[in-house]
Amino acid sequence: MIILGLAVASGTIWVQKVKPPIDAANDYLRDIRHGSYRAAFAQLCAQERVDGSPRSLRNTVDRLVIFGVSDYEVSPFDVHIDGSRATVKADLNKTSTGTAGNTVRIRLEKIDGDWRPCGGQLGFEDELLQPSAI
Repeated sequence: MIILGLAVASGTIWVQKVKPPIDAANDYLRDIRHGSYRAAFAQLCAQERVDGSPRSLRNTVDRLVIFGVSDYEVSPFDVHIDGSRATVKADLNKTSTGTAGNTVRIRLEKIDGDWRPCGGQLGFEDELLQPSAI
């Protein structure tokens, strides 16, 4: 009985801690997938919106995936939380066969109780966004 109680308690803690950043990443990617860049841009933290725009968000996504985000999957097993910051792994074009498309990490920050994409480049952390060393 004690083991069952511990399993339920640890599952509850996991859901309370890990699910909110996953939900925020899903909301962000859902708007991007539907082409609602204005809505996705509104989810970003204030510091990301200062020098950006919905158009710059679209351009960033275009650099990550050439043909747009057709489907996506946020991994519940690759979430790293450090206080009010989190990084979530997402595949921007998960295929029906399960083959990975374009895997990126989304940086999030908990601001006034809400998790928001924040950091990297408009929330995205990926080597494809870095200037070429050539």
